[in-house]
Amino acid sequence: MAQAPRQEIEEMISGGDLRGLLEKATEFHGHYCHKVAYGVKAGALALRELGIKSTREEEGRVAAIVDSPGPFCNGIQVVTGLTVAHSDFVVRDLGKLALTLLKGDGSAVRVALRPQFLDNFPQRNPELAALFGGGKYATIAVPEEETTPLTIMRLMGYLMEKMGIKEEEQMKKMAEQMMGTIKAVVLKELEIPEKEMFKVDRKKLDFSEYAPVCQCTYPIVVCDSCGETVFEPYIRTRGGKSVCLECAGEDYGIMVKGKIARATTRI
Repeated sequence: MAQAPRQEIEEMISGGDLRGLLEKATEFHGHYCHKVAYGVKAGALALRELGIKSTREEEGRVAAIVDSPGPFCNGIQVVTGLTVAHSDFVVRDLGKLALTLLKGDGSAVRVALRPQFLDNFPQRNPELAALFGGGKYATIAVPEEETTPLTIMRLMGYLMEKMGIKEEEQMKKMAEQMMGTIKAVVLKELEIPEKEMFKVDRKKLDFSEYAPVCQCTYPIVVCDSCGETVFEPYIRTRGGKSVCLECAGEDYGIMVKGKIARATTRI
């Protein structure tokens, strides 16, 4: 019999194999990151607190609510199997590193990173002091005149300036060397007791507000202006024609630069 898609991950969860889960999450994220590790631990902790052994078996009856997009989410998505595409992964734009896992009966658990845990990151990991030194709550310190958050391209440029590196090739070699150090730090962070990392609270919520939907049940309409297919709730009537939000000139939600915003830009 063919192995179920998430069987390996569920076996890791039941066996408490956080390193194995981190490897899976790192494959998804693209590189080792401490916030991905925190997402892995938060996801595993929340599942255990709610007694959920398999979200596959609970499909449609579980939802994850996170309070900001970012690497933390990738760890949670891989461990829980709940994703943006399934509509059972909800992002609230609050700028917090917190997860609320919710079951169909309304029982929920909220797992949030402790401020003191984040703030002690450079002290726990002095080998990354050159990168994080001066930053509060596990953030990279950047000059006050810089507009934050930095784009990835600007961050690379800033680090090159800070380290006196002139060539991008030299920066790539430096980054490859640094990745070994970062991996060791991330694995070490993974072993820290949950009580030191997270504040855990029980909640009772209205599941109907977050219940996953099947996108295939949305009727589809063709925009009379651009000719593209559109989910019916996003259609507007203008001059007797059915048009999409862009063609109607209305604003729309966009997740960009690490936050949810409103935009009117056409592509």
